[in-house]
Amino acid sequence: MKLHGKTAKKNLLLLPLLFVPLFAFCRDITVMTFNIAHNSSYKKQHREEWINAIAEVARDNGADIILLQEVPVELQSGFAKHYYGDIEIHFKRPKRRTILDEIRMELGENWSFFSTADYLLHDGITVDGVSYSGGDMAQNNAIFYDGSVLSAEDLSDSLGFRSFPACRYRFNKNNVQAARFTVLPEEGEEDVHFVISNVHLTSKNSIEKRDWDLHTLYDMLLNEYGGEISDEPVMAGGDFNTNRDEFTRKGFSGYIVDGRTSPRTTLSTAKPGFRYVNDYDHFVYNTAMMEHVKKPAERASVGNGGNNFEKAGSVEIAGIVSASSGEFREKISDHVPLIIVLEF
Repeated sequence: MKLHGKTAKKNLLLLPLLFVPLFAFCRDITVMTFNIAHNSSYKKQHREEWINAIAEVARDNGADIILLQEVPVELQSGFAKHYYGDIEIHFKRPKRRTILDEIRMELGENWSFFSTADYLLHDGITVDGVSYSGGDMAQNNAIFYDGSVLSAEDLSDSLGFRSFPACRYRFNKNNVQAARFTVLPEEGEEDVHFVISNVHLTSKNSIEKRDWDLHTLYDMLLNEYGGEISDEPVMAGGDFNTNRDEFTRKGFSGYIVDGRTSPRTTLSTAKPGFRYVNDYDHFVYNTAMMEHVKKPAERASVGNGGNNFEKAGSVEIAGIVSASSGEFREKISDHVPLIIVLEF
């Protein structure tokens, strides 16, 4: 139908007003996953510089949510003892103030975190014929988030992680996390919720336990949050210690794996010059989350080295200079972080 005269002008003037709300309330949420540990004395000797470097990488990439694995949380001597029927369980006892608090302070006053430190297994245990391992002080996960952008609920209690072995989803070391995030609404916006699980699965040296954890993770995401049929966006990120091409074979056919490929993010002594060798860091998400992915997963920018470490002559982060990727591995981490951008 054609519009004529004053009616046409009136409708044309209204068009911008009709379209503004469709775009005004879009929010970008950047999620970063970073395995920050490596067995190095450098972090003990240069603790403050190392923490500053982790925070600077997060700031440089505009991270709103940070999934950390292998956070070296200092522990008190001894352990917390709990009984579940005839089963005696030993949990770790983190010190009152740890590296987690120092990272939060460096990120800024609006930041908060959830940690697995107070419910990790201290010793190995066998439950229902399945053996679960304890972990050292570095086997800890943490989820950090910017409280000026998001509110968050730690789902560890509802999932029963603090009641091991009575929980429905038992993981090796008990160091998997899940949190429900809400994008803080502006005036006129509706609340937007999504779930993110932070994982660190057992290394390739213990394939049986890793595969058990992978299947358990899939069961948790599928049964607890509805998997691909859910309207709620759901994502798992972290160090899976497995290559991306194994996901379908391991039962993750109900979830979308970003691009079916992943950039290599792990530095290894098995490669000459400590170059990238493994694609162990991933984001896995359901169909509902796929609709919000604005920018697929890629390596994060690391200091002046950009996001391709193999082409960088040296890397400087927060005053820490690494002349090679091997030196970066010793000083910062044997992983380079992965980021993904979501739009809500």
